[in-house]
Amino acid sequence: MKKRIMTLGLTAVLGTSGVFVPLSKSAYASSFEEKKARIQNERSNVQSNIESKKNEVKELEVKQNQLNEEIKKLDEKLLDTGEKIEEKENEIKKTKAEIEQLKKQIAEVKKRIEKRNELLKERAKSLQETGGTISYLDVILGAKSFNDFVTRISAVTTIVDADQKIIEEHERDMKLKEEAEAKLNKQLSSLEEALSELASLKQELDKQIDEKDKLLGQLEAEHGQAMDQLEDLVHQDAMLAKQQKMIEQQQQEYLKRLEEEKARQAQASQSASKSSDKAAASSDGGSSPEPSVSSAAGSGSFIWPASGVLTSKMGMRWGRLHAGIDIAKRGTVPVYASAGGTVSYAGQMSGYGNVILIIHNINGKTYTTLYGHLRSINVSSGQKVSQGQFIGYMGNTGRSTGQHLHFEVHNGTWRGKSSAINPLSVLP
Repeated sequence: MKKRIMTLGLTAVLGTSGVFVPLSKSAYASSFEEKKARIQNERSNVQSNIESKKNEVKELEVKQNQLNEEIKKLDEKLLDTGEKIEEKENEIKKTKAEIEQLKKQIAEVKKRIEKRNELLKERAKSLQETGGTISYLDVILGAKSFNDFVTRISAVTTIVDADQKIIEEHERDMKLKEEAEAKLNKQLSSLEEALSELASLKQELDKQIDEKDKLLGQLEAEHGQAMDQLEDLVHQDAMLAKQQKMIEQQQQEYLKRLEEEKARQAQASQSASKSSDKAAASSDGGSSPEPSVSSAAGSGSFIWPASGVLTSKMGMRWGRLHAGIDIAKRGTVPVYASAGGTVSYAGQMSGYGNVILIIHNINGKTYTTLYGHLRSINVSSGQKVSQGQFIGYMGNTGRSTGQHLHFEVHNGTWRGKSSAINPLSVLP
């Protein structure tokens, strides 16, 4: 009797099929090994990328320290510039006070000069009226008595001294006025220079602040991007590790069932040897039935995972790739599997909050769908789901600004944003 050992179909960690697929022992074992080798190769690549990205992050941290030193120097310059500005402002304030004082002194000098000018005008007028011929000697010699002589000498001396004093004071005040005006002009020039320096210092301060902001922005952008990429790689490795474990479990399950099948056939052979009639019947009856197990099957296409308003499409947003679409709706909104498949991950993920990843096999091609920001998760890793099956509720977990479902579709297994395709290209 020709006996055939039939095997189980692979379940859906790498894609599911709804048909019964009989495979030979060697073909099935080879299929397991190929899947394991492929995932191990992907993990090796991802882990290599993780190490490279870690090195890149370290380099960025070194650069960050260097930038922090530059920023520290800038802060010191800003402090020094601020102190200089304060000094200049105090200097300007002091100069203005001195200028006001000089203005008052000049005003007093001008008043004294004006009074003396009036006296000198009167003296000139008196001389003009006498014809300018009278002399102090004539006044003295015209005395009528000794007492009159003494009085006249005293008067002439007083007049001469007064005239001399007026002239000296006038000359001194004129000189004081000139000196005060020169000092005032110098102070004004110093003030203008100080103001100019102050303007230059403020301009330099603004430039330094702009430079600091630019350095900080550059650092934040580069470091943030590197950390996002590293997080994606770490999640990829975790996903591949789960898939690898699931394949190993399936392989163990297959080997267990294979041993059970061998035992069953051995028992049937023993029964046949005891009864020649049963042996003959077995020889004439053809082959034994072929055991097989089907996996959860998709419908062959995708459906919308939730109802609501399409608020954001796939594309660049805020300088980064938004790798899916956003569907928003208020209230308690159920989320459904877009296609049949196997849950490869269900739990927390940085940025996505509560997230579910499902692997599908549609028309012989593998896809992965991602459902992010969920309020709750109602499936578990390794669970088979059918298209339209309830998997959780729309929420606002992770980096989210309002209740919505973030939905991604990926070619093959999830490998971060690099494997994402536009969900609108496959949705009806």
